[in-house]
Amino acid sequence: MSKVLIVSSDRSSIKLYQTAINFQRIETIVAGSAEEAITMLDQKPSLILIDILTPDLKDINLIKEIQEKDKVPLIIIADIKRNHALSEHSIEGACEYLSKSDTSVGDIIKKVRKAIDEDTA
Repeated sequence: MSKVLIVSSDRSSIKLYQTAINFQRIETIVAGSAEEAITMLDQKPSLILIDILTPDLKDINLIKEIQEKDKVPLIIIADIKRNHALSEHSIEGACEYLSKSDTSVGDIIKKVRKAIDEDTA
């Protein structure tokens, strides 16, 4: 079964994404910080959905850790109003960069489903 790791410190966003992804019959695991996410990489997620505004993301280079450890596909969510955060965390290897303010949850879930389907094909 496919598994998505959701990394965000925003509890309401986590609940929203988790409910929508679980409805697709995709398992979810949640990390409220980058440090916690690193420990969860051992659970072999199929995809990682990262809110780049997670507070400790600057202190812990989660994206580098992910690329070095498992090369798991990433979908990065950014708040378009804080555009500088996206440029600080721009990386090669992310399959999508999505704006929270311009992207519906339905569209995010479609991107998650597409990335997982491509990974398992």
